[in-house]
Amino acid sequence: MTGEKEFEQLDCSAVIADVWLLLDHECDEGARVRLQHHLDTCRECFEAYGIEEKVKSLIGRKCGGERAPEGLRERLSIQIRRTVILTETDLVADGESED
Repeated sequence: MTGEKEFEQLDCSAVIADVWLLLDHECDEGARVRLQHHLDTCRECFEAYGIEEKVKSLIGRKCGGERAPEGLRERLSIQIRRTVILTETDLVADGESED
């Protein structure tokens, strides 16, 4: 049987947090397929993925193709995840207050 039910429901914050793994080709095939499926079916995550992809491309162009130092990569990753979590928390709080 094929279809939507084969894929576990992923939390959007987890997908956005792992988008860099997908962009950097650092996830295994199963994770790549799950993340890509979620991006294909979730407009908000797909838009966020596009932003992350543009940021990665910009960094690559500005750094001349050099790999950023590991400490910088870790700090950027932490800051991006923190921003995503805070943004989602604000969105959830705003959505709950409208009810």
